[in-house]
Amino acid sequence: MTGPFSRYLKLPKDPLFRLLVINGAAGLGIAALVLGGIFLANIGNLRELVLAADDPFLPVIMLAFGLIITLVSVVMGSAIMLLGDKSREGGGGGKPKALRFSAPLNPIPVTVAGRGIRKDRD
Repeated sequence: MTGPFSRYLKLPKDPLFRLLVINGAAGLGIAALVLGGIFLANIGNLRELVLAADDPFLPVIMLAFGLIITLVSVVMGSAIMLLGDKSREGGGGGKPKALRFSAPLNPIPVTVAGRGIRKDRD
């Protein structure tokens, strides 16, 4: 890694672990933003409930732990699932490539039995 912070950040040499560390840090930042947004927007009067609690740190830690586990897992999982995506290589952006079929598509007629009046119903 070359950049201004390369001497401070010691990322793993293995590309997979480097991918996981970088995306884990991104998920951690997203979790912090969501936690701050929840308290800033006061969703469900959560801020007042936490501030009125005897120990306000416990609910904040529990909510932060849940958000961190969820969002870090989502970001890391999506990064891993996109590893084999060949359409993301190259310049990025643009229209997706059209699917190409080797054989022509022909419609197949399907017969469906008609619905008659069932005599066992009363």
